[in-house]
Amino acid sequence: MDLEVGTVREIKQIYMRHECHNCGDPATKRVTYLLPNARRNPRSAAYGRDDVSWCADEEVFICGDCPEPQMEGFEWCASFSGERFQHMLHEFVEISRTDTPPEITQEGEKI
Repeated sequence: MDLEVGTVREIKQIYMRHECHNCGDPATKRVTYLLPNARRNPRSAAYGRDDVSWCADEEVFICGDCPEPQMEGFEWCASFSGERFQHMLHEFVEISRTDTPPEITQEGEKI
């Protein structure tokens, strides 16, 4: 679909907490993983970076009762506690999207 200039797009989202990878309870920790040799691996998000602690090629969310999983093909990078990094345990999930075409005035011009 081609959009016309003046089209109004409305996106409705809900702010949700991630669930535990193991049991489905609300997550309390984000665990990140990197590909092996991440700083020298062009496929990695950490490629060429000095500080890789904020990079992630894979991530898992867990609750306080479950152990951190070992991800095959990845190396552990960092664990972020929900007490200190609450924003990392939540995300916006899109629930609807509508495009409203531009309105036409009596003179035949688009507003």
